[in-house]
Amino acid sequence: MDLGLKGRVAVVLAASSGIGRGIATVLAQEGCSLAICARDGARLKLVADEIRAETGAQVFAAPADVGDAKSLEAFFDQVFAEYEKIDILVNNSGGPPPGKSLDLGDGLYQSAFDLVLMSKVRACRRVLPSMAKQAWGRIINVESTSVKCALENMVLSNVFRSAATAFAKTLSMEYARDGVRVHTLLSGPFLTSRVNELGSAAAKQKGVSFEQWKSDAEAGTALGRFGDPLEYGALVAFLASDKADYMTGTCIAIDGGALKTIT
Repeated sequence: MDLGLKGRVAVVLAASSGIGRGIATVLAQEGCSLAICARDGARLKLVADEIRAETGAQVFAAPADVGDAKSLEAFFDQVFAEYEKIDILVNNSGGPPPGKSLDLGDGLYQSAFDLVLMSKVRACRRVLPSMAKQAWGRIINVESTSVKCALENMVLSNVFRSAATAFAKTLSMEYARDGVRVHTLLSGPFLTSRVNELGSAAAKQKGVSFEQWKSDAEAGTALGRFGDPLEYGALVAFLASDKADYMTGTCIAIDGGALKTIT
């Protein structure tokens, strides 16, 4: 299926690995010109080179910390200077550290606030005026199944991903008639370093090996496996296309059937 994305400019935040890289790769395969960022400049350059070689797409890459307002602002300045427009924004970030509600200090709450919620608010401020002016835009936020079912020992994710989802829903209502569509994706377990990090913490808390935790986690999904980031990218590409023009404000789980809630 031709999704009609050729020539669109897509920004994917935190795209040097995992889900972000998977999304960027698929959008490039669909003909988008890319702008990607991540904190690790060396790894980002390597990923950009690999995507160019694999897809032939134009890829602009610049180091940025999405949780830092000045760094993110500078990145968007560079993107607009490079492409003059942004059609698709994928708001992705690393996740906050695990922890229980009262065990974490103000500093960790503030950092998670900036990383998970304010990075999306700030990015949307930069792109929405031009998207509305051109009467076309797509914003897709990468969140977690914790929005629907709170995760143990993950208070920061539970709190701020829920807030970011409410923000996205509000935007979807405010900009629907300007041609902008806004969606939230609820990520389940994927084959990423983030899952390895959280899995190691969860395994330690439960007193089991990482391999045992991984086996149990995979068994907890209806499909019995973790996801491939390219599968994530395929859903993003569809939502970014005109094939999904009658959809906005959605909250879609991509989790292998791990959520037991009716969504």
